[in-house]
Amino acid sequence: MKFSTRCRVLALSLPVLLAACGGDPDLYTPRIVESTAQTIEAVPSSSATLLKHTMQAVGGGETNATSLLFVPNGTPPAGGWPLVAWSHGTTSVAKANCAPSQTPQYLDGGLTAEGFPSNYAGFIASLVGAGYAVIAPDFEGLGPAASGKYPYYNSASQSRSLISAARAARIANPSIAPRWAVVGHSEGARGALAMQDYLGEATDLDFRGTAAMAPFVSIAAAVESLGGFVTLDPANAPTYRTIQNLFVAMLTTAASVVTPKLDVATTMGADLAALMPVLQDNCIFASFGAFAQTIAPTPAESFAGFRADWASAPGMKEFLAANDVGASTSFKLKAPTLIAQGGNDIFVLKSTTDALVSKLGTPTAPTLTYRTFAEADHGTIVTEAIPEVLGFLADRLR
Repeated sequence: MKFSTRCRVLALSLPVLLAACGGDPDLYTPRIVESTAQTIEAVPSSSATLLKHTMQAVGGGETNATSLLFVPNGTPPAGGWPLVAWSHGTTSVAKANCAPSQTPQYLDGGLTAEGFPSNYAGFIASLVGAGYAVIAPDFEGLGPAASGKYPYYNSASQSRSLISAARAARIANPSIAPRWAVVGHSEGARGALAMQDYLGEATDLDFRGTAAMAPFVSIAAAVESLGGFVTLDPANAPTYRTIQNLFVAMLTTAASVVTPKLDVATTMGADLAALMPVLQDNCIFASFGAFAQTIAPTPAESFAGFRADWASAPGMKEFLAANDVGASTSFKLKAPTLIAQGGNDIFVLKSTTDALVSKLGTPTAPTLTYRTFAEADHGTIVTEAIPEVLGFLADRLR
């Protein structure tokens, strides 16, 4: 079933009519295709289930998706277990088996195994330990049920992955309450923020807020800022150059899914284009290592990398405007939001998150809380922010 356009417009523009839309049969209802009990020692004191369910596909119609559901052991509270949807960070930009559900020890799609300790499993365990059911979807195009390309960095796709997973969790386990929140890290944090634009498609659920750790936004500004680091910190210039080129390659791959005729030559030179198959055939940190091996030892003037005007290329400009909430001129918060940022993060720069908070935290916006952790980097923010996230959720889901 497709979501009624009429109902979505009413829900977004006239909140008083949300109740009328909430029971609308045109709201998309996923089907549980398969439900398989899992043993996941990394998340103790819970029952774990791998759900194979349907969701709305970014290209139209339905597709199959997979989500891990964790439900605390014991008796649910009155009204049922409040639900937290976990929105994972970049595991790959194209490879389906780099999926969190396929790495039960870490729940991070290979990040830890490739040298980037994510603490995703520990974070999910903390949520379950605090009394929340957790639904952790593999985004559309990832996981054992995936078909078609992964629409990386796509707000519509990620939002519907999260909403469909939340609905599937409640279908699979009636002890789960309709009140829910979304928590995300990195690219998943961007998606968790962007999902607020799609709440009109989830009026049957009681959304309470978003917690975003190191949101991967304002990519054009980040690439430009990293260029400044190349000059200011020449000892680490090869790393900054590698990240710049990796980011442009990642976003070019993402935009190509919805704009198949995107001309790669408008965003990058021949040397970076030659690395694109490496990026698309590997999980993300293996790709980062391969990029570094080629880019780091090569003088900047000898490497035909990203174009200075990459973000304004036809197709790319429109993609960023539609999906990068930091670059969007129209995105506004619609629910209470917590943003957490590390001061030592070289992948998501504090300066870009500062700018995002400044833009979103207008006097008329819903409650926006910003917490910074001076020593945290892109990985350790997931551990450092646990108390803040749990406090945020406790204030809104109880």
